Amino acid sequence: MLHIIFSIFSLFIIPAIVLMTPLVAHSDPAGPEEVAHMKAGHQKVEGVVSEVKSGLYTVKTSTGATLTLTESAAVRQGRDVPKVGDEMTLWVNEGNMVMDARLKGEPGKAPRFVSGTLTSIDNGKSQMTLSTSGGEQGFSLRPESRMFRDIAVGTQVTLEVNDTGEVIDIHKDKK
Repeated sequence: MLHIIFSIFSLFIIPAIVLMTPLVAHSDPAGPEEVAHMKAGHQKVEGVVSEVKSGLYTVKTSTGATLTLTESAAVRQGRDVPKVGDEMTLWVNEGNMVMDARLKGEPGKAPRFVSGTLTSIDNGKSQMTLSTSGGEQGFSLRPESRMFRDIAVGTQVTLEVNDTGEVIDIHKDKK
């Protein structure tokens, strides 16, 4: 008889208790920098520096992709150049271009967004001008970035500006 009671208990009671127990999942809340990057359509990728050579460093990502970055960008932004073995956090846009790269755990500031009409763009001088509701504003482009060639003067755009004041991405506004 005890055997039958134990069988009923193990077949019906234990599974019912397990199914009725709520699962609680917690995640770390996203900071302002992560929220801004995600709103811009960027993907967070982590990796390890696998090579530093001739002014370039190569990061092997957790997804298996290999991304190459310039030392000059890190130095210009006041960061130390990563060394082989350093862990990195990268933000990559929809074109697989690195928008931001930091040593893992290094704090950052959220990019800011500015909308208006593109007034001028000079890739040679790494400058662009935007007409906004507050008047015309000039911006510096990252020297290694030439991804803005297909955007015509007069286009309504939203610029993404990093913590050093450089335009890191540009989005055509939807009509």
